[in-house]
Amino acid sequence: MGIVTRVASSLQEMVGAMAEDVARRCPVVLRRRKFTTATLARTFVFGFLSHPRASDEQLAQVAGLFGVHLTTQALEQRFTPRLAAFLEALFREASGRVIGAQAALAPILERFAAVYLLDSTVESLPEQQRDRFPGCGGSHGGGRAAMKLQVLWELRGGALQAVRVEAGRHCDYKTPLQAAPPTPGSLRIADLGYFDTEVLQRIAAAGAYFLSRLQYGTSAFSPEGQPLPLLDWLGRQGGPFVDRRVLVGTERKVACRIIAWRLPEEQANRRRQELIAEARRKDGRTPGAGRLAWCDWTILITNAPPGLLGPEEAAVLYRARWQIERLFRRWKSQGLIDELAGSTATRQMVRVWSRLLAVLVQHWVMLSTAWGAARCSLDKAWEAIRARALLLARALDDLTRLEYELGQLRDTLATTAKQNKHKKPSTFELLNDPEQLDYALT
Repeated sequence: MGIVTRVASSLQEMVGAMAEDVARRCPVVLRRRKFTTATLARTFVFGFLSHPRASDEQLAQVAGLFGVHLTTQALEQRFTPRLAAFLEALFREASGRVIGAQAALAPILERFAAVYLLDSTVESLPEQQRDRFPGCGGSHGGGRAAMKLQVLWELRGGALQAVRVEAGRHCDYKTPLQAAPPTPGSLRIADLGYFDTEVLQRIAAAGAYFLSRLQYGTSAFSPEGQPLPLLDWLGRQGGPFVDRRVLVGTERKVACRIIAWRLPEEQANRRRQELIAEARRKDGRTPGAGRLAWCDWTILITNAPPGLLGPEEAAVLYRARWQIERLFRRWKSQGLIDELAGSTATRQMVRVWSRLLAVLVQHWVMLSTAWGAARCSLDKAWEAIRARALLLARALDDLTRLEYELGQLRDTLATTAKQNKHKKPSTFELLNDPEQLDYALT
């Protein structure tokens, strides 16, 4: 089954059989008058896909596409705790559907069985949700009520391998996704929030690979077990890249390669300034001299052998981790998942879950229409998908027509959603040609 057919079938199922199944656990239409479960789900999912700030009047107009004709006031009455619970359950169910494109972004990714990016994003919730979703307080933790989305994204085919809803105060390194059995031959890339030598050891034992920055303060040893004064040792190594075998971690001594390069002074100083500002914001302290000296280097560790992943390729692949940050940015700036709007907490939560379902649909459609095109701007693709949302909605009952609309959208994006010209190569261009890496190495 091709990706277009898979996405079309999944869209039909989400707002059809899947919605009906969820409604048996979370009843939402108690007495049928206007809406069925399916038309209610379609109205709120595709209504917020086409208009992320959809008004009640706009939602009522979308309902009319599905043969449900009602007043704005009648639509307003649908914002109930039952609807919020139903949409939450539908999102949890739908986000478990793993859909990936057949086209890989670059040959370097095809060396691995899969390339997983693991990261999280936090969004504030109404204070009434603090018992279910406690936050950390303040802007960093999303306030007293916050939700954290832990996302495992497969970069080869673009599949959202896992989307886990957690409380905002949960620590990244404690997420159950850390314990998920890795696919043999796969590569996991995660930031320092997930750094745990026990997890790295488990990944290696399963025949998979990891690529991570080295956490400051982590002990390093020679392959023979001799302690390494890391920064002094790195400074004595030659070449633009340091690429040596080491052991990391006092207890587990995980065998890996250390790949490091010294940064230009301007970039290192900028890192120091950011580090000092962050430390003062958090606890009012100034980082020590050793921590500031660490900013002179970018230090990666991986257990992938040199023949599978060279130093420049490792630098490019770790840089590709920012693609998941850009994914979250699209969810927030274009999908508005973290914008709280509505006169009541219930209305706000209906919007939260509707928008999350909408960005999930948007992601699926993007995989079937834009994924694998190295010069395609995914930001532009998302805007084009939103503009076609109601055309897709009208075609939901006819699989052939829905596939046709997806094909038309794909052809449109190929000519209208190209990246703007830029001086430096994009991440996708670097993945296809790591030799374009323009880091100024000293």
